[in-house]
Amino acid sequence: MPLGFGIVGAGQRCMYFFGPDIRRNADRAKLVAIAEPDQARLRSALDDLGGDIHAYEDIDGLLEDPLVDAVIIASPDFTHRELLDKVLDAGKHVICEKPMATTPKDARHMTRRARAAPEVVQIGFMLRYAPMFIRLKEIVDSGVIGELVQVGATEVIEYYHGASFFRRWQRFRKHSGGLLVHKACHALDVINWIVGSTPAQVSAIGGTDTFVANPEAATRCRDCDLATTCPAAYRADAYNYTYPTVAERADPDALGNDACAFNADKDIIDNATVMASYENGVRLTFNFVTTGQRHERRFMLVGNRGIVTASQADGTIVVEPVGGETQTAVLPEELRDEHGGGDEFLLQSFLDSVGGGEPPTADVMAGMHSLALALGAEESIDHHGAVVDLGPYLEGLS
Repeated sequence: MPLGFGIVGAGQRCMYFFGPDIRRNADRAKLVAIAEPDQARLRSALDDLGGDIHAYEDIDGLLEDPLVDAVIIASPDFTHRELLDKVLDAGKHVICEKPMATTPKDARHMTRRARAAPEVVQIGFMLRYAPMFIRLKEIVDSGVIGELVQVGATEVIEYYHGASFFRRWQRFRKHSGGLLVHKACHALDVINWIVGSTPAQVSAIGGTDTFVANPEAATRCRDCDLATTCPAAYRADAYNYTYPTVAERADPDALGNDACAFNADKDIIDNATVMASYENGVRLTFNFVTTGQRHERRFMLVGNRGIVTASQADGTIVVEPVGGETQTAVLPEELRDEHGGGDEFLLQSFLDSVGGGEPPTADVMAGMHSLALALGAEESIDHHGAVVDLGPYLEGLS
């Protein structure tokens, strides 16, 4: 009998990832319900997805549906704590989108709650299920480069994608925690996983240096004289990292999310350099930027007997052990996108866990550690690079 899924939030994660992934695993999973307060968006989602899907205005109605066995929380980040509590109160399994929360208090509560519950709770860190990162962890764990000493990593967000964060709800830290929390949490999580230890201290510097106010630009792209040459200008025919409804697609002029990425109010950074240390002594340097030609994550894993370098966009892994032969692997094109092909594998792992298999690799402690590192970095930036001890973030969660 397929596991019945309900999804909270009819956004891009529901429409372009979880919904289709569930359909591709029809022998094991079925999308039975969606909860979305925006009725026009809800009707559009039902039309686009098709099939017999029950519609609800809120999570309370969805949780009363006897066909719902598991819930995917795909709503804005700051709503996750309340929704997780309700799902576990109802005795349902849950996939909670990343980041699991936007504050340490909420994340600690969610971690304790999930660890005490019999239901499966998985965090939406699909990179842990992407073949490239599974292979990187295998290489490090094999000892071929000796003991891991340090990690250097860079995440580059493609410019138009980067600009999108500065016109949407993520541009306020009260909603997203900041881009190190909302976006870089994927890279930070997979680094934590490869290192195999708990982040202990962090120092970071960063700022908003590109998406700053421009007096020559308008407040909306549709009214701006610079729109034809501006790389951040909203394009109705582009993928805008949102789910446009049927009505919005029919009338591009009705789109309301073409706010100027430069002139919109905001309090998030667009670049950062993060340095961190782990309990096992490994050190991390992580660079984050939002103004690239393409999306890319690059890694250098340094051991005391060699190094590994990897490019997600190029799909390459190069192993250079001291005294050994260099080995190069190239991943197929379909595994080189921003998510590394990990989305469907994440869903399949969740189904395995619900069916009695191993607990999720991307569990609540993974969510907690990634959030602590990201929030600690944001705090350090606020205090001009001061070293932040992450112990208080993780208090009582050993």
